Amino acid sequence: MVAEFGWSLKRASTLNDLAAVYRATTNAGQDLVAVLFSPAALGLPWEQALRAVLRAAPGALPVLCLGFTESIDSLQLADAGVFHSLRLPLDEREVRQSLGFVWNARRGKAWTALLPAATAHAAGVRR
Repeated sequence: MVAEFGWSLKRASTLNDLAAVYRATTNAGQDLVAVLFSPAALGLPWEQALRAVLRAAPGALPVLCLGFTESIDSLQLADAGVFHSLRLPLDEREVRQSLGFVWNARRGKAWTALLPAATAHAAGVRR
């Protein structure tokens, strides 16, 4: 499924594995675009797991995977830095939709990087 977006999939079982994948990816001149993670699989509360994922793979969009019985306010998740969330077990359609959100956000990131220069030009500001 990730190939539909022009990406490849790397698996990491631990936070150390994730950090190694991040280093290898960036050393190859590529971006680690997103990390799907389960706090339960990491044995951590969700906020601690999120902070650890963000440290291990800075710049990657964190997608929190929770069981159906776990309930966390979506505003609280967003305020903490979670990009998106999915329910476990994963549903293929929901994963595809979430990856579409990631793809769009990554595409938007490149567009917004051009915005300050375009805005300065439109306002007649010289750099």
